[in-house]
Amino acid sequence: MSLDEERRRDAVIAFLGAGLLQPPSPALAVAVLFGARRIVASHQARGESISAWLTSEIRLHGIRENAATLAAVEVPGYRHQAAQTYALHHPDRRKALNDMLDALS
Repeated sequence: MSLDEERRRDAVIAFLGAGLLQPPSPALAVAVLFGARRIVASHQARGESISAWLTSEIRLHGIRENAATLAAVEVPGYRHQAAQTYALHHPDRRKALNDMLDALS
């Protein structure tokens, strides 16, 4: 694994665990992120906005919220809105958010 891939993986795992008492297991992190990406892809395929879905996930708090935000920032043209929404709800997690965004760039 290259240094960039390792940095990206570490930033994603840290973001998925942001705000949790314990970091998620790798299996849980992968499963929840896969589910969020699948929902985003489904919304896009139907031409639906992901805004309402993301708003509903943000209310849940925890790994699902973090995975939903990550899946949303991966959508071209939606990165800024998703990141801004998350930062407004969780100003204490800005470092994890910014590290993840930097790693995805």
